[in-house]
Amino acid sequence: MPLLVLGWLSYSVNRAELESTVGGAHQATALAAARSCERWVAQELDSLRLSLSAIDFDRLSRDEAATVLRIPYRQLDSVDAIVLLDEQGNALMPPLAGGKAGGRMDAADLDLFGKHLPLAYAVAAGTAISLPYRGKSGPARLAVALRIGVPHAAPIRVVAAQLSLAQLERQMAELARDGAVAYAVARDGMLVAGDAGGAPGRDELSLIEAGSVVRRVRRGDGTEWLAAFAPTGDLGWGVVVAQPAAQALRPAQRVRVYTIFWAAVALALVALLGTFLSRGLADPIRRLSVAAVALTQGRYEETAQPQTRDELGKFAEAFNHMVREVRRRDDEIRAWNGELQQRVDKGTLELREAQDQILRSRRLAALGSLAAGIAHELNNPLTAVAGAASLLQEQLGPGSPHEPLLRMLLDQSARISQLGAGLRQFADQERDAAGQRFPLARPVRAALEAHKDDIAGHRIELSAELRDSLPEAQGNPEQIQQAVSHLVRNAIQAMPDGGRLTVRLMAVDGEALKLSVSDTGKGIPAANRERIFDPFFSTKGKHTGAGLGLSIAHSVVLAHHGKLLVESAEGQGATFTVLLPVAAAAAHLT
Repeated sequence: MPLLVLGWLSYSVNRAELESTVGGAHQATALAAARSCERWVAQELDSLRLSLSAIDFDRLSRDEAATVLRIPYRQLDSVDAIVLLDEQGNALMPPLAGGKAGGRMDAADLDLFGKHLPLAYAVAAGTAISLPYRGKSGPARLAVALRIGVPHAAPIRVVAAQLSLAQLERQMAELARDGAVAYAVARDGMLVAGDAGGAPGRDELSLIEAGSVVRRVRRGDGTEWLAAFAPTGDLGWGVVVAQPAAQALRPAQRVRVYTIFWAAVALALVALLGTFLSRGLADPIRRLSVAAVALTQGRYEETAQPQTRDELGKFAEAFNHMVREVRRRDDEIRAWNGELQQRVDKGTLELREAQDQILRSRRLAALGSLAAGIAHELNNPLTAVAGAASLLQEQLGPGSPHEPLLRMLLDQSARISQLGAGLRQFADQERDAAGQRFPLARPVRAALEAHKDDIAGHRIELSAELRDSLPEAQGNPEQIQQAVSHLVRNAIQAMPDGGRLTVRLMAVDGEALKLSVSDTGKGIPAANRERIFDPFFSTKGKHTGAGLGLSIAHSVVLAHHGKLLVESAEGQGATFTVLLPVAAAAAHLT
């Protein structure tokens, strides 16, 4: 391992230095070639401009202009087409083209020349050069345009020429040697001059986007090359010089081969030496390992057998002693766990029985308190009221103007007495009949109507959402009205200084009816929330109520096979929710 690390470090350092040196040489070559390309284009433009500077095209006819332009056309080897144009691009003479070694240019080549001609830029700036382009054959070309005559004076004449880049092809061929490639390429990936050895790949084209840079790239065939790119000034293209990485970094690869070879030799020697040393060490450790695995699996009978008296033998004896201790303590823990589980099961059973007994006792006590409260709060006052009303009726006789009032008093007293009897039936959880079907909105509206004066007197805003199109309930509507009345009265008493009372009635999946009574009062403390349905439990003043309202409402809802739920936070109001089953074909209440 140390040899591998040192060899790898040596290889990495040598490779980095070699890559920097070779890459710097490639970059210098690419930069020199790019400057040479830029100088060549500038020289060709200067030569063309110098040839045209002594010609006064305004005094020449069309044929004379064609004759005069033959001079730069024949003198400049790179010019393979030339034409005189006006400001709108109309030819003022037949174009001179195809008379050189490059071959004759056809109409398609002339059309390509016209498409790339930067006429508008030449009219505005005086000189313009297009991006390189290629025809059907031959080297790449440049379209250049020179404005002649006095600037800003009419008429404007433009000499357009097409430059062949054959000279750059030869320069790139001279740079490509020893397995390297050199080529000029446009930013769109078009090959301008030279041989790239295949189409440039995406990684290679990223060099053009990065500008002047040297790095390793992966070509289209998957091989890795060390490439450098240098832009050619304002021409919009650049020069790439690249060499296969395996060839450029061959000395570093040789260092890697030597490192691997000597590392393999060292590994063979270490393996040979380790074979002799491991005979007295591997077997005892293997036996200890097997015993340790058996210990983790709970197999205490498998122990390590010491065969020597050295440190490994003493370690095996200590390990066996530890196994015996672990087994003894494991047995003790298992026995204690079994006994503890029996005690827990027994205690749980006793606790459940005690809880059931407490719940039954509390329920019986609550029902007893409810019955006693009804007898105390209703029977004695009702007897006195009914007796007094009967006595007055006898004394006043028939035809008295107070007879309707006394009759109503007797009727209401009888009704209250009947409700008290019904509450005693709910305390015993017994019903004589299934009741009747009725829309639940009707007793709810009756309860709200009975308390409208109290609601208005306490400056409470009432919001009621009651729909008659809901399924019907089944039971005793008067008892439901009484239960809702207790909930509304409880909400009014919770808002002595005014607030908002919200009553909503809705259906739940077509199987139940949900009635919610919400107030914005003082709320219910968390400590009292479990006792609010107990008879005679009240958080109000001494003369405010007897604490039977919520317990009566709870009993009525339970007798109708429903649920009464409460949601409240101290200081944030309370919401009482009544859930009742809808009436079905067969009676629910039996």
